[in-house]
Amino acid sequence: MHIAFLILRLSSGGAERSTTALANQMAKLGHEVTIFALTGDTSFYPTENVDIRFLQMPQLPAAKGFPRLCAVCRRAVSLRRIVRETHPDILVGMSHIMSAYAAFCTMGTHTASIGTERANPFVLYAGRGMNLLRKTASRFCDGFVCQTEKALSFFPEGTRKKAAVIPNAIFNPLVFRTAVPAKREKVVTALGRLDENKGFDVLLRAFAMVRRSFPEYTLTVFGEGKSRSDLENLACSLHLSDCVSFPGVEEKAVLQIARSAVFVLSSRSEGMPNALIEAMAAGVPCVSTECDMGPKELIKDGQNGLLVPVDDAEAMAQAICRILRDRSFSDSLSVNALQIRNTHSIEKITQLWLEYFGTLI
Repeated sequence: MHIAFLILRLSSGGAERSTTALANQMAKLGHEVTIFALTGDTSFYPTENVDIRFLQMPQLPAAKGFPRLCAVCRRAVSLRRIVRETHPDILVGMSHIMSAYAAFCTMGTHTASIGTERANPFVLYAGRGMNLLRKTASRFCDGFVCQTEKALSFFPEGTRKKAAVIPNAIFNPLVFRTAVPAKREKVVTALGRLDENKGFDVLLRAFAMVRRSFPEYTLTVFGEGKSRSDLENLACSLHLSDCVSFPGVEEKAVLQIARSAVFVLSSRSEGMPNALIEAMAAGVPCVSTECDMGPKELIKDGQNGLLVPVDDAEAMAQAICRILRDRSFSDSLSVNALQIRNTHSIEKITQLWLEYFGTLI
């Protein structure tokens, strides 16, 4: 089977890691795999036996309106020509925008298009125009994949009938190089884009409370984004500059996270968070916000992690402190979290994708 993925770029990020990991595993199983990336010229994540094609697509003007619409149309026509030349059996759009392109590119061809929803469609980019694009693209795709049942409920009945719900896997192979340490470092960790949606401002306020009881602990937040300066300023105003670090994007961050005392997902919304999956698979005691979707599918509160309300710094601080105070409780969370290695293995999740492909071609 010739399987192609369509993605904007292959920089660091959840969709990018998912794409390269699935592509690697499918190639390992003997399938011909191509990744079409609209921008960039390198992949942040390693790929093996995968044909990566960085396309020189027409640039979209920053301003909205007729010029941008024309550029979108030119890009779509260029993509359609490339797909017709390579004629894959399956074309997977790895975002709601890429799903729309995939549907257009495959109309009247022998290629089956699969759209995906990688985030919370009820929250992310929830303007009227973007919601219309999401729903319309899903109708025209031959198949559709969501990460949770709730995300799928956003879409029309026609989409739901042909769709599959497939969660994220443990896409990072470095996870399996980690082991539960005999003694954890006195560090709280987090990872994600430095933007408002990830809620790191709430985490900083929570950590300021944690420090009152545990002044020897530090906080490390891996990732990069437009909110870096705002977060650094907030850390300064909370008198945390000497104990909070923002080291940026690090490919091997999970190796450091695995040794930490607690991992925190502070997001205001999620689809299916890779960062939380990886931390749990590394056996780290985890605290996560109880988003509408994602964390609740992964964490059973009090068994393999702790859930706290969104935007509640005090509850987050209490949960972190509970883990730091109680070694026995921390160890039980760690042991139970490791079970995700079985339920969300790359082999198991890839097989679900391949079985779904088989229903479409």
